[in-house]
Amino acid sequence: MGKDTWRFQRLDEERKKRKRLNPIWRGVGCVLVVILGFVGYIFSGWFLDRGFVYIPRFSIQIPLITTVSGYVIVQLAVSFLFMIFSYAIMSVIYAMAFPIQLGETDMPPLRRQKTKKKR
Repeated sequence: MGKDTWRFQRLDEERKKRKRLNPIWRGVGCVLVVILGFVGYIFSGWFLDRGFVYIPRFSIQIPLITTVSGYVIVQLAVSFLFMIFSYAIMSVIYAMAFPIQLGETDMPPLRRQKTKKKR
């Protein structure tokens, strides 16, 4: 009459079902990556056209690459950086809004013990 009984097995299955995320959130994440990429590409074009940062000519006119202009490569690099920073900002905001809640099997944070100073 231990944990292998039918009653405890049902409780374990219900607990696992509650912990699973809804599959719709995978789709939301995929759409979010696409939107961040699109906005990053538009933002990088605006950012580079305004001339906020000096970009040397040799980084835009790459002699080895003839099929794609160097400007597009620089714009893709800036859009990738925008995606990384915007995702980091969203992660920090989400972590502040929804902090991690300890569950029934989690251990509480350790408390500091006062140490006596030796003289």
